[in-house]
Amino acid sequence: MEHRSFTLTPRSRRLITVLATVLKCLLGIFFIVSALSKFVGIDNFNIYIFSFGFLSFRMSVIVGWLAVSTELLLGVALLSNRRHRLVSILCLLMLLAFSLFLIYAWFVGRTDSCHCMGDLLPFDPLRSVLKNAVLILLTLVVYYFADREWHPRWWLVLPLVLLAQAFIVLSGFVGWIRMNFYDLQYSCTLAVVMAVVAVLSTFKFTRRLWVEVVMCLVPYVAVFILCTAACLAPVRGSIPVNGELLDATIGGDGPLADRHLTEGHKVLCFYSKSCQYCKRTSETLSMIQKRHDLPYNAFVTAFPGDTIHGLEKFYDNPYAVRFPLAALPSEDFLRITYGSAPLVVLLDDGAVVETYGSGYISESKIVDFLTPQNRK
Repeated sequence: MEHRSFTLTPRSRRLITVLATVLKCLLGIFFIVSALSKFVGIDNFNIYIFSFGFLSFRMSVIVGWLAVSTELLLGVALLSNRRHRLVSILCLLMLLAFSLFLIYAWFVGRTDSCHCMGDLLPFDPLRSVLKNAVLILLTLVVYYFADREWHPRWWLVLPLVLLAQAFIVLSGFVGWIRMNFYDLQYSCTLAVVMAVVAVLSTFKFTRRLWVEVVMCLVPYVAVFILCTAACLAPVRGSIPVNGELLDATIGGDGPLADRHLTEGHKVLCFYSKSCQYCKRTSETLSMIQKRHDLPYNAFVTAFPGDTIHGLEKFYDNPYAVRFPLAALPSEDFLRITYGSAPLVVLLDDGAVVETYGSGYISESKIVDFLTPQNRK
């Protein structure tokens, strides 16, 4: 019996190469969309990392930023077809690292969204692992079969990057992800920066090593800047509070007098139930309190209005803690906070020690403040 070996014709090989190269571009778009969706909901992603207790809140923020930056960089590198072997290996390592982390999350019983696609696709850890398994297989196909010598022109790469951002903007408008004006502004700025990097990467002069290094640093610098320098360098007392009215509110016959805020060290939080930044701040403080086993009654939450009903959506996160609640007349709430929420106030026997807004909360400061042996 005659044995025939299976061989591909040159035409078949060429077709597979073209399809794998197209797949490489699609993977690049996917990574950029994934990074931008995480960037829009970066606080949720950071809080998810922090919730495992491995890292401090500051380090969790940095890791979140690094993840977004790396995904952006690899997405643009895939689109521009630069350093095929190295980029493919880095994509595989990133996906494997994410998968190992998600397997651990599934093993310890986490079923909430891992925010790996921001709010766009609320995957639990198991579904995210399956998604990553598919991406790993596709990356292997790209690694072995894509055209390594193809050099895309700038007029092809530019619209692909902008297409990714257009999808994020569309998702915000149709309600697939929560996006306010600042999210829109910052995500568009980041997309434009990466579009410039992608366009420059198609020119020969950028193939010099030092130019490549500079271009690789761009997404990291851009993400760090856009996520605000205040997150790493908080300024004490920078968030204004009406101290005179606050004293009248928490003392004597004030509406919050029964919360004993003039006794010892307390953390008073002013939230609006419709404010997404208030919700994220609440979740951050919840994780800090649970991680360090801080006194539950040391935290008091004030909402504007005559009642404190209708908070189910505000506390829908599985690791959000309902600290003692209080209703504060809306006029007093606005006058104390100067219309700014969230506002977190650290009180020492009723005296304001420090205030925080939505930009940054110092985990170490709050822990020291509420831990008796650390007080000076």
